[in-house]
Amino acid sequence: MSQSITHYGSGHVPEPVVSGEIVDSRIADVEALARWMDYCFVLPGGFRFGFAGIIGFIPGVGDIVDAIVSLYIVHRALQLGLPRVSIARMVVNVGIEGFAGAVPFIGDFFDIVFKANRRNYEILRSHMRASRHQSRLDSLFLVATGLIVAAAIIVPLVVLAWLIHRI
Repeated sequence: MSQSITHYGSGHVPEPVVSGEIVDSRIADVEALARWMDYCFVLPGGFRFGFAGIIGFIPGVGDIVDAIVSLYIVHRALQLGLPRVSIARMVVNVGIEGFAGAVPFIGDFFDIVFKANRRNYEILRSHMRASRHQSRLDSLFLVATGLIVAAAIIVPLVVLAWLIHRI
């Protein structure tokens, strides 16, 4: 028989169709904001997006409004006493989404995919569970981000110097 048919008395308990996430009451407001901003709507095929993706399409102010709303999660993290490295990672996430989102049209699609609010909620939630492990991951992320930014500045300067030297 098909697996979709429940056999009573067989000991098999069907799994629930929807399994809700249990949210720590201290960060329920952060989860709600992340959900509404990044993944409250579902497209056919299961892709999720939120109001941040819609707000981002407003020229000029959309990404600024999105970044300001996203900073609320950082503010809550400060209130809850997250380590500075975790706060820095959250600010970098908001910055990445803000700067990339400022690129017309393509940046708006980046906003929809990147989901900085969800990422920051996950950082906050992970810290509430295991702060030491999360702080190490945050440090590694910040070092990698610093290296990428440094390379993005140094490589073009080296190439430019090489081109000028060849002329």
